[in-house]
Amino acid sequence: MLASLLKQSPKTLLYFYPKDDTPGCTLEAVDFTRLKSEFEALGIQIIGVSKDPETSHEKFCNKYNLGIQLIADES
Repeated sequence: MLASLLKQSPKTLLYFYPKDDTPGCTLEAVDFTRLKSEFEALGIQIIGVSKDPETSHEKFCNKYNLGIQLIADES
């Protein structure tokens, strides 16, 4: 999945975080969502990675109306 996402943009901000819906990780994801248009203006996509499964990412994104891509690295 990551390889296909990296092909979508020549520049990627890839960040790793420990767990969905924790105070620090939520603040980070909300801030990245708020700044997304500024990153996009520079041609940069934002991708967050954690060990949480995709179902957890979906709930996390829906709960906080996140506009960034989150992917799972469960291993």
